[in-house]
Amino acid sequence: MKNLSLNILVAAGLLMSSAASLPAFAADNMQTADEFRTSKLVGANVYNNANENIGSIEDIILKPDGTMDEAVLSVGGFLGMGDKYVAVPFSSLKIGRDGDSAKITTDATKDSLKGLPDYKFYKS
Repeated sequence: MKNLSLNILVAAGLLMSSAASLPAFAADNMQTADEFRTSKLVGANVYNNANENIGSIEDIILKPDGTMDEAVLSVGGFLGMGDKYVAVPFSSLKIGRDGDSAKITTDATKDSLKGLPDYKFYKS
């Protein structure tokens, strides 16, 4: 019994020391239901408040501190032809779930997005 108690204490100590030795930059190791993968957002359709498809997310632009700055939307095209890229603040998008898929909406209209200036990507 004494050996079992000692083994439990040693195991607990090892677990605590391994958790304490995680680097400060370690993050959660599991996605939660209220988090979204950017790989699933890029290419996703964007809808207006009337549930009409008004474009899709072409890319997401990050600030140097890692926060999401803007979403570049593809609007106005048909079957991939005549698309125009415009930027909206990422915060102007509402991201929720429609079953297992992300559902992205905005207060913008297709015409208001088409009226925005063309977005230019930085060539790196």
